[in-house]
Amino acid sequence: MATTHFTINTAIPPRHHPSASSARRVASGLAPLLALYAIYSLVRWFVSDRGPVAGGLHARSILDLERWLRIDWELGIQRAVLPYSWLIFAANWYYVYGFLPVVIGCAVLGAWKAPLAFAWWRRVFAISLTIALIGFAVYPLTPPRLLPAAYGYIDTLLHFGPRYYGDATGSSLFNLYGSIPSTVNVYAAMPSMHVAWSVIAAALFWAVARRRRWATVIAIVHPSLMALAVIATANHYVIDVVAGLTVLLASICLARLWTRRLARQTAATVSRA
Repeated sequence: MATTHFTINTAIPPRHHPSASSARRVASGLAPLLALYAIYSLVRWFVSDRGPVAGGLHARSILDLERWLRIDWELGIQRAVLPYSWLIFAANWYYVYGFLPVVIGCAVLGAWKAPLAFAWWRRVFAISLTIALIGFAVYPLTPPRLLPAAYGYIDTLLHFGPRYYGDATGSSLFNLYGSIPSTVNVYAAMPSMHVAWSVIAAALFWAVARRRRWATVIAIVHPSLMALAVIATANHYVIDVVAGLTVLLASICLARLWTRRLARQTAATVSRA
């Protein structure tokens, strides 16, 4: 059936949806995502105790693999950016405020203005989140910024701000500045979903903007800048980004299979009626 094709699932819907109010549609669309992300955060925290030991071992393996592949670009990129304070501040702020606020904002816009595209990418997001959780649980990884000083990386968020993950003691917004246990797992670096979910946000924005040329440019530039930001700030390795995009691609394929199965079930039900 035609409705099983990817292009149909991301098609731009009509502007008017008289069956439900916009507010109700947005709330009902986002509620499962928020619940799923809460579970995701808790699971990441529950497996964080394996990070300090296994994370360092895995980090050395990642660096060895990148050297073998000749893609160990993290230190070079950061050193190229460090002499320019405005670039470091831009990378830091983009890493912090260009991720979740943009993902949430684009999700709200998508649920409101492009519900068909939103429904598709919500499914992809849910699958990718599940796969990412498996990665965080079985492969804790110390990010470059937390490696010993001998490796040469600088925690730019700590030194230049904003201190997203807190000060040197770990006190941050995530633990109400030391009042409660933190739910952040700093060893959940593999895969990097910053770039993958920025692609989803960009796709939703592109659908809401009705695929205009300027929206296409923004949709390409945003994930690209996020990839640069996560590496320049020493929060991820190049392989983390590649792994995140691989997870996204696998999630798209699984979502297409899921959609086709639902379409076949619907067609079978209609034919029996």
